[in-house]
Amino acid sequence: MTEPCLRAIVTTLVAAIAALAFLVSFRAISQFAVTTGAFPHSLGWAAPLLVDSFTLAASIEVLRSALAGQRAVYPWCLVAGATAVSAALNVAHAPEHPAAQAVAGIPPVALLLALELLMRGARLYLGVQGVDSGPEPDTARERLRVWLAVNPSTPLTARQAAELLGISRSRAGVLLQQERAALNGDRGER
Repeated sequence: MTEPCLRAIVTTLVAAIAALAFLVSFRAISQFAVTTGAFPHSLGWAAPLLVDSFTLAASIEVLRSALAGQRAVYPWCLVAGATAVSAALNVAHAPEHPAAQAVAGIPPVALLLALELLMRGARLYLGVQGVDSGPEPDTARERLRVWLAVNPSTPLTARQAAELLGISRSRAGVLLQQERAALNGDRGER
């Protein structure tokens, strides 16, 4: 089987899991909001959207941050918080039996895991290696090599390299360390 075919199969399965988890969680939170009187029957549909949609929106922001080479602390906090609230509401809606409550907590966690698996696939497909990545690593590495070759006696900090290359400071520090080691190795061979 080819990689694109496998990617399509995994994406379809994960999307189905996410949709099913969202549907089950949606129903439980909606019923709980109406039953407890927190929302009128006509707006019962709004309660789950106010919770579970944050998981999706924040996951997409995590992906956008990764593409921009930015840290995503706040979006990850939203993902964690929304998942915790959703799980708590799903468990509160379940009958007072430990097994029922444990099963009721599954949909929000399944939704989170499914969305993050989709985001992981998207990051890999888009060439993003992690939260601290920026442009294609080879492109950044090549630009750094050129800069170091043209400016061999000018000191360069990780912060300056990050600004120069348009990547995160941690990624720039790693590349800078690797390129300096490679340059010192080349000079040592001569």
